[in-house]
Amino acid sequence: MAAYFSFERMITTGFVKVVYFLGFLAITAAGVALAVWAGMQLNDARIDRMLGWQYVAAGVGLVVIGNVIWRVFCELWVVMFEIHAELVSVRYGLNLNALRVREEPVEKEAVEEVVRPREVVVHNEGAQHHASVLGLS
Repeated sequence: MAAYFSFERMITTGFVKVVYFLGFLAITAAGVALAVWAGMQLNDARIDRMLGWQYVAAGVGLVVIGNVIWRVFCELWVVMFEIHAELVSVRYGLNLNALRVREEPVEKEAVEEVVRPREVVVHNEGAQHHASVLGLS
């Protein structure tokens, strides 16, 4: 339940699929209705012949091309939410929550200890030299 309220678990993917199906039905019904209406007008000779066939073609085009465009649009939304899901799984897989920035102030001594390079003892023909990790001394 905490993942739901922190938006780490998305419910929109299922919602997009429902919206896609409803849009598919609406686009298909509109295209078929336009083609049938134009066909009936042509049959009764109430509309110019060329305009009637253009309406029939537009109805068929709406069914085919309109549904393809609608599918691509909805797939883009699903892909965005799937990318989010993969990023959340990577975060938990790599335990990136532990790497988040702390909000409490950090003591100055702790910062200096992290920044200061460690010294390494290098043995060179019996002589000892102190060198840093980077080799600068």
